[in-house]
Formats: sequence, structure tokens, C-alpha cells
Amino acid sequence: MKKSLRMNLVREFQKSGARFFSLVVLVALGVFVLIGLKVTGSDMRQTANAYYRQHKLADAVLTSNVPLTHSEQQKLRHLPAVQQVEFSTYQDAVIPATRQAIRIESQRRHLSVSRLTAGRLPQRINEIALDQAQQRHYHLGQTLRVVDNHQRTSLPNLSRHQWRIVGFITSSDYIEQNNFGATAAGSGQLKTFGVVVPQAFKNTAPLTAKINFRLQQRQSYAPQYEQRVRQDVNQLTPVVTHWAQQRQNQLQHQQRQRIQQAQALVAQQRQQMVQQTPAFGRDPTLHKAAITASRQLAHQQRQIQQRQQQVKQLRIIYQLQSRNDFNEGYSQMGEDAHRIDLLANVFPILFFSVAILVCSTTMARMAEEKRIELGTLRALGYSKFDSIKVFIIYGLLAGTLGTILGTWLGTTLLPTKIYLAYAANFTLPALQTPFSVKWTLIAGCIALACTTLPAVYTASRQLREKPATLMLPKPPAKGAQVWLEHWQWLWNRLSFNYKVTWRNLVRYKGRTLMTILGVCGCMALLITGFGIRDSVTGIVEKQYQTLIHYDVIGLYNPQASRPQQQRYRQIGQSSRAVQQQLEIHFENVWTHPPRAINNQPVSLLVPLSTRHFDKFVTLQKPTTHQPQKLTNSGAFISEKLAQLWHLKSGQSLTLRNTQGKQYRLKIAGITQMYVGHWLYLTPQYYQHVFHHSATSNGQLLQLKVHNEAAINQISWRLNRQPAAVTVVQSNAVKQVINNILNGLNNLVIIITLAASALAFVVLFTLTNINVSERIREISTIKVLGFYPREVVLYIYREVFILTLISIALGMLGGYELHHYIMQTLPPDIAMVDLTLRITNFLVSGSMTIIFSMIVMAFMAQKIKHIDMLGALKSVD
Repeated sequence: MKKSLRMNLVREFQKSGARFFSLVVLVALGVFVLIGLKVTGSDMRQTANAYYRQHKLADAVLTSNVPLTHSEQQKLRHLPAVQQVEFSTYQDAVIPATRQAIRIESQRRHLSVSRLTAGRLPQRINEIALDQAQQRHYHLGQTLRVVDNHQRTSLPNLSRHQWRIVGFITSSDYIEQNNFGATAAGSGQLKTFGVVVPQAFKNTAPLTAKINFRLQQRQSYAPQYEQRVRQDVNQLTPVVTHWAQQRQNQLQHQQRQRIQQAQALVAQQRQQMVQQTPAFGRDPTLHKAAITASRQLAHQQRQIQQRQQQVKQLRIIYQLQSRNDFNEGYSQMGEDAHRIDLLANVFPILFFSVAILVCSTTMARMAEEKRIELGTLRALGYSKFDSIKVFIIYGLLAGTLGTILGTWLGTTLLPTKIYLAYAANFTLPALQTPFSVKWTLIAGCIALACTTLPAVYTASRQLREKPATLMLPKPPAKGAQVWLEHWQWLWNRLSFNYKVTWRNLVRYKGRTLMTILGVCGCMALLITGFGIRDSVTGIVEKQYQTLIHYDVIGLYNPQASRPQQQRYRQIGQSSRAVQQQLEIHFENVWTHPPRAINNQPVSLLVPLSTRHFDKFVTLQKPTTHQPQKLTNSGAFISEKLAQLWHLKSGQSLTLRNTQGKQYRLKIAGITQMYVGHWLYLTPQYYQHVFHHSATSNGQLLQLKVHNEAAINQISWRLNRQPAAVTVVQSNAVKQVINNILNGLNNLVIIITLAASALAFVVLFTLTNINVSERIREISTIKVLGFYPREVVLYIYREVFILTLISIALGMLGGYELHHYIMQTLPPDIAMVDLTLRITNFLVSGSMTIIFSMIVMAFMAQKIKHIDMLGALKSVD
């Protein structure tokens, strides 16, 4: 490059440092958000997949409520679809020191294994390895003691009740820190886990089987892998359901034989008593013995009747589930990554488009400013390429620096911050952040094109003219009336300054349009960011204050004896802490909407009496909030489930129970519900659909005091009963959903900060262009005697009007963008309030106005130091 051209390039950087800096920042912001959001979901899946491989996470798990027989184990191993299987058992207990529920599992060596973080794995019967989170409370060598719900040390399936802690571990089965699952121990929620050697159990017959299918690759969350596993699970579910039915028939047959033997024995004893009846009158001692024997026979007869009832109600359940179904942490991580992918399909595209649009405008205006300089270079004999070389180097350097900075931050900073916001709820390693060649090339090529081509194109078009013409200022456009002048009653009332302002707005249509589009896009992004935060915040409180009024769902075993069930129900009826209670039938069912990633768990609830049901659950229409009543002609489903299936009242929903049987229900109504999928039926309609009556197996309990201590206390009392199955606490559900939404909220904060930075830089860049292009005009009015304040307002008045117009249009764009994102971003089990508060518009608009005022404060200093004489004679 010739020395004069090099000097010219250096002077250009010195003169337009603010422009160059804003270009670099704009490109960096656009690339930062585009690459950051596009790679974060992939990085999260890659990190999680590596973690699952280290722990050899199984494809599926078979769980049973009775130990699997040796024959069933062998049949499972030899199924064609099964590549590998490993059996284990477990026992839930309570840590007396903290009253927390713990799951003690037998150690596995091949599938879903535990990995050490400290110490070693158990080798003896008296050793245990605990969840690594327990390192805050225990240390190696310390003794862990467990009891049952009655503080007894004799646990049903454990050979001992205390172990020496020899290690701390992680497990891919428990990656959610605050959601280990439900249990019948303690307050109903598992808080931790540990592993021991299989010999530590009294009965080593397994309750679970971890399964790997015959797959070529196990790429977690890949659509092909998830679909293949789902197909294998669906294929084997009828098989294991048949095994369960056979086992149930076998156990029922054995029980019936025992009952027949007992009945025969009772009949024999009764016959003996009949034969000895004549002697009772002669011997008082025999008479008393007869009375005692009669009572014993009556007791034995009642026991036989209870056994007969138990045989009828006996249900053996073998449940086969994929990773997505049995491992809530696995499915939650996948859904989190998928939500980021959805956001990345909208937010960064708009963000990047605004940044690139402003960059293109800046470079095009720069080329127009250099019109006289281009003519001078051509007159001096420089080639066209040499004349426009300054724009090429200027644009390439700004685009390259911005791309490098944005790529670095977008590859490392943004994904890490988003991951930390979500990973706070998970036990996962640090995020893997590989360099994305694909998105770097896409973002870089677009950025370089938009910082170089507009200036080159504009300059090349100008170079078609003769050098002598280029060295003269561009003739002004032919004067024309602005549309406002046609309203004489308004135009005549405007001051001179405002008339000039409106003429300038119409005169510089390109600049006006770019300012409106740039600021409008930033305003829409700000409204969306604040709107997402408000939509997410408080939905759990709305559900559990407005729609759901109970605090605890207590579930018990309908196969338990009547006295045991009665004692369980009496807790809710007699406890002073309980305000009111309702008997219900509760069960978990599943459905798979067409566009959902995973099977969706649905809570099916049947109140045995619908008279006071509205005191526990408020069924109301989603839009009008009008109350609704249960009906015998159909079921009521929650709003999000209806959205996933695109259902309306009068249509049908297909679901399946834990045994894989499918049922079809008619939808009588849709009820507003923000969290979870719910299905409400009357006892009559339940019997119509499932062909058997809804037996009571739970209670809805509404407490007088709704704090955590009161809920834990009543949960503890319920789980101490022999008939107890588990307790579902409203507080636990709130915590799980809040963890999900907090991660989303943290993501929105990051994006809102980036949108704020973009809004500021866009305003600064466009205002700087406005001032730079009108140096002679500003110098003229300063020479004419305008005060400094009037000179600043001469420019700022236009900026302020354009800002207000952009804010108004941005409000409309923000409303539509927020509505779209809020319909696609929330998890499948939750929905948000789509209402945008007035404060969202006020805060976003105020921030945009404040940004414009700060920008004008900078520009005021630039205007103050303009060389008026040099600017006015620059054409000569």
C-alpha cells in the first residue's frame, strides 16, 4: 500500500475512533448472543452425555413392587432387544439425626454405576458410600445410623442399621439436587442416597433391573436414540405386564390355597365344638373353654375374610420406563437444553439482525461522507480499488475484531453463565465448551459482509461519476412539502425549530428508518426480557393460592387391612393441624402428545365426594376464570395438557396407566392450571372409562397453618402408618418448579443485559452518524448565534422524536415476540401468564429514553468542540 494511503487510513482511524469502536462492539454483541445461544444447548447435552457415559447410565429400568423371581430374571436376560441387564434392590429408611429419608441401594458394577468423589466404595457389609452432597454433614469414618418411621432399628430388608462411611459418590440416577423422588419414609421426600454391598440386604432378590438395549450408539437426547429406546420400551411393556399378571395369578392361587387350608381348619374346630356341646352343660370348665374357643374361631374367621379381601385387591405391577421417564433429572436437563434451543431460534436472530443492520448503515453512511475524498483520490490518479481500499480494511478490521471478541465470549462466557444458572439444580461437572466452527463461520461471514460490502457498494456506485463531480458537494434533493404541511392549522402553530425538525426527519428517510428499526428492535427485546421475567415470577404462588388449596396428598395402600386404613384416615380426621380433608382416588397415568419430547406424566384425581371439592381445587375456565363443576359426562384436564394435544371441550384424550393399558376419555372441560398435568373425574365417569370403581387410596389435607414445619409434621405422622405409600407435599412441587423457572429467569437476566447494551450502542452509533453527517449544518447554526443548548436540542429533538416513535412500535413488536416465546419456551409440565404488565412497557421505554439522554450527553461534548471554520470551508 502506498505511503499516502497508509497515512490516510491511520488518520481515518484517529478521526473516527468512536465509530470504529461502536462497530466492533455491535459486531461483538451480535456474534456473542448468536453463537452463545446457538451452542449452549449443544454444549449442555454434550456435557451431560459425557457424564452419563462415565456412570454407564442404563437405557431403561424395570421396577416391581415385589422381588423378581429367578425365572423372570433369566427371561429378561434372554429377551431379543436386551443387550445387558443388572439387578439390584433397595430399602428406604430415615436418618434419625435429621429425620431425612434416605434410599440405600445395593451396589451395581455394570449399569448406572456410582463414581467416587472421595474415599472408596464399600467392600464389607458394615460400609456405606453416601451422596457427595452429604460431605457437608458427614466425614469419612463416621457412623451413619438409620431407622424406620417408628424409630425402630429393625428394618424389613436390611441386615443392620448402622454403617461406617467409607466414601462419597455421584450417581446419574440422582442428578437433580432437590428432587430424589417420593418415598414412604420420613416426610415423603427422598433427601439423599447411599450404596452398600448386596450382602447387606436380608433378601437379595431384586426390586429393580437396569437394562441396556441393543443399540449402535447411545447419544443422549438425540432424536434417533430417544425414538429407538421408546420403541423398545413400548415393545417390551406388554411382555413384562404379562409376567406381572402371571405372578399375580400365582400369588393369588397360593393365597387361596392357604385360605382354603385355614377354612378347613376352622371348620374342623367348629365341628369338634359341635360334637362336644352336650358336655358343656355338665362341666363349667368346658363351658368357659368353649366360649374362648368360639371367640378364637370368630377371630380366625375375620382374618380369613381379610385375606380374601387382600387377595381380591392384590396388584402386582412391573413398570418398564426409559431414561426420560424414570430419571427426572435426565429429562429435565434435556428439556432445559431444548428450551435454550427454542430461544436461540428467535432471540439471537433478531438481536443479530439489529446489530448487523446498524453496522451496514454505519458503513454505508461512512462511504457517503467520503464522497469528496474519493473524488480527490481519483483525481490524483489512484485506481478505483486503491480509492475504496480504506473501506475494505476499515470494515474487515472492525468485523474481524468484533467476530473474534464475540466468538470468544459467546463460546465461553455466555454458555457458562447460562449453564451455571441451570446447573445450580444439578449434580453435573463443569460445562464443556468446544469451539463451534459452523456458527463461527456463519456469524463471521455475515458480520464481515455487512461491515464491508455496504461501504464498498456505496463507494463503487459513487466512483461511476467523474472525479470533478465527486469533488463537489452532493446536490441537495429537490425540496418538497412534508405531509404535516398539508395540515395548516397544525403546521402554522409549530415553532421554527420544530418545523426544521420535521423537515429533517422527512429529508433523511434512510437514517430515520434505520433509527426506528434499530431502536424498535432493541425495545422489543427489552420488553420481551422483562415480560418473560414477570410471566415466570409468581406462577407457582398463583397456582397454590388461587387454584389449589390443599397442602398434602396422603396416599395409602388400598390392599392394607381395614383397621390399618382406618387408622391412616383418622390422622386427617382427628389432627388439630388439619382444617379439612377429602377422600380421593389418585393414580399416575401417562400420555405422549405429538410434538412433546418425552412421555408426559398426568396426575389423575377422583374425589369420592364432589360436594366440597371446590374447597380443595378450584376449577375455572382459562380465559374468563368462571368456576366449573365436575360432571359425569367427561373429564376436566389442565390447560397445558390441552395445549400440547390441541384439545377442546368435547374431544377425546388417549392415555395409558402404569401397566401399559390404553384408555380414551372425553373432555368435558379445560381448567386453568400453571404447573403439572392434571385430570379430574367423578367416580361415575371413572367407572365408565376404566370399568371398575374408584377405590379410596388417598386424602387431600388442608392445614390450618401452611408452613413447611406443619406440612413435614403431618407428613411424618402419615408415613408412620403401616398402610402408608407416600406423601406428596405442595411445598416439594413448588420447589421443583421454582428451580426450573429460576434457571429460566437467570437466562432472561443475561439476555436482558445484552439487549440493554445493544440498545445503548445502537443509539450511540446512529446518533454519532447523525452528528457526523451534519457537521456543516451544525456549524452554520452555531455561527448564526444559536446558544449551545439550542444547538444540542437541534439534533436531540430529532433523536428524541425518533426514539418515541421507536418505543411505540417496539411495544407492539415486544408484545408479539413475548407472546411467541412464552408459548414455546416454558417446560412441557408448566405454563406461564402471558399477560404483559404496564410496568414492562414503562421500564423498557424509560430505559430507552435514558440511554438516548446519556448518548446525547456524550454528543453534546462533541458538538461543543466542533471546528466551525474548518467545517464550513471543507467544501472549498
